[in-house]
Amino acid sequence: MAESNPYDATPLWRARETVADRLAAAPGVVCCLDFDGVLAPIVDDPGAAAMPPPLRERLVALRECESVRVAVVSGRELEDLRDRVDVDGLAYAGNHGLERRVDGQRSVAAAARRSTAAVSRVCDRLGDRLAHVPGVGIEDKDLTATVHVRGVPDERVPEVERVVGETVEEVTTADGGSLEIRDGKAIREIRPAVDWDKGRAVDRLVDEAPDGWLPLYVGDDVTDEDAFEALRERDRGFGVLVGERGTAADYRLESQRAVRELLDLIVDARCE
Repeated sequence: MAESNPYDATPLWRARETVADRLAAAPGVVCCLDFDGVLAPIVDDPGAAAMPPPLRERLVALRECESVRVAVVSGRELEDLRDRVDVDGLAYAGNHGLERRVDGQRSVAAAARRSTAAVSRVCDRLGDRLAHVPGVGIEDKDLTATVHVRGVPDERVPEVERVVGETVEEVTTADGGSLEIRDGKAIREIRPAVDWDKGRAVDRLVDEAPDGWLPLYVGDDVTDEDAFEALRERDRGFGVLVGERGTAADYRLESQRAVRELLDLIVDARCE
């Protein structure tokens, strides 16, 4: 995963006509969207994240377009993701693509399934070892886990990181398995050490689409760089970063509120 990137993303509003022309000229569009920070505003309590009704309306409009396929790709657990989006007929990739629901069929990466017991043990031990740290949240997502530090005092975050690292190493050593830790936006992700990420998830979704369809991915987190890199390596399609940092995305939106304008652009290009 790219931790930083030398590329500069162009503000999307400057390239609006170019993007609209590409969307209209393609035989079809594969529209892949992250959830938190893209379809839903970032909130202090991840359990309170919700998609505004206007964005849901636009997802429904895109779903009705024969030349558009919409996928929501997230670090959230699959069922949690589907409940929050609540739009039938979309493709869903949860746990960074380790579990998917496409055309009504759920599938789970076999290599990831073997790590669920280790993930559970890590969460149990972290619950005990970090109980004294204010603001920390531990989310067991079966195939992966997330340690939330958004509410943790800045001076206590290094302590949380140390305990997470020690606990993951302890459990994987005892089990003979393999877990890894990835950084995200105010989170630490604990995942099976398998060759899978949002980039691989997007690659698979694009491969399943008809030849020549234009893929795009919209994300805000560091974990979304894998998807941006995957599209850049394919040399077709484009990535859109929500926010501002060094990135492999081609374009950027200033804030989550601007996602609605991007979806309008896609609707106008493909559905009118």
